[in-house]
Amino acid sequence: MNVDQLDNFLKIRLRKDRYEYFSKGILSTSLHSIGMDSNLIFEIASKVEHIVSEASDPIDKEKLVHIITSEINNFDPKMAERYSVFEGEQSYKPIIILLAGVPGIGKSTIASQLSQRLEISHIIGTDMIRQVLRQTISAKLIPELHSSSYEAYKMLKPKINPILRQSIVGYEEQCRHVIVGVESAIQTALYSRENSIIEGVHLAPNILDPSVLAEAHVIMILLYLEEKEEHKRRIKARGTEVEFRKSERYIDAFSEIRNIQTYLVEEATKAKIPIIETSESGEALKKIMDKVWERIVVLDKQEKKVEKKKKKTKLPINQ
Repeated sequence: MNVDQLDNFLKIRLRKDRYEYFSKGILSTSLHSIGMDSNLIFEIASKVEHIVSEASDPIDKEKLVHIITSEINNFDPKMAERYSVFEGEQSYKPIIILLAGVPGIGKSTIASQLSQRLEISHIIGTDMIRQVLRQTISAKLIPELHSSSYEAYKMLKPKINPILRQSIVGYEEQCRHVIVGVESAIQTALYSRENSIIEGVHLAPNILDPSVLAEAHVIMILLYLEEKEEHKRRIKARGTEVEFRKSERYIDAFSEIRNIQTYLVEEATKAKIPIIETSESGEALKKIMDKVWERIVVLDKQEKKVEKKKKKTKLPINQ
């Protein structure tokens, strides 16, 4: 009997008369979601499958989770803790991930990969928010909104803060308008307890309301690309993949884009926001997963403490 056939026949008891089938594939997906290494995933899933197949009677779901957690704990206690949270009641929700960075460094790709790993379906790009604002606010009223982030300085009138680089001033002015929509999206996600990823160039640490960054359910990460030539190569590749975004525009403004990146790194450093380099996308994704899961575990512990305190202080019901 091959693995696929075993997946179809190994039963897990949910209730007295209700069952579901054990699937090594589904377990592997769950382990992938907590950031586990692929080789370890295969080893854990195979061991658990063997234990289930050797049982004389269908194993209870609760016991299965305990078996999986114990097997993971033998290799990595931190991963075992993550899995316990993952299989729990998700009391940590919501988790809102902000991925900042300039064009061409892989934000959208990483956001997509992160959404798959963490099973987060709600992704918002700040470019989309800017586009909505453009449809409702006239270019005569806010001209810098109707330009690319790295060219917004050309639309400023009158010129302001001449001591600073105009590209940074224009970028900041555009961010101030877009960030209103970003903060509204964050508040909506917090209220509805919806896990979300928001990515985009407009997530400037010094423009976001400090109370947003202080919110425990919000984690911000700045992505950057160190090597100039690699950045340029990615921008050119991006232009061939997405027809309406011509790479020539980005290459022509490359120095301004790099200046904005330097500025973002400086501001993120001041705000003590994690900064992750993206030249190795797989390694970058792993580091992001680690940061996010560190926060999720902390949130889960905090929420459980609150619930425990509520139960202790709850007055007994009069008989």
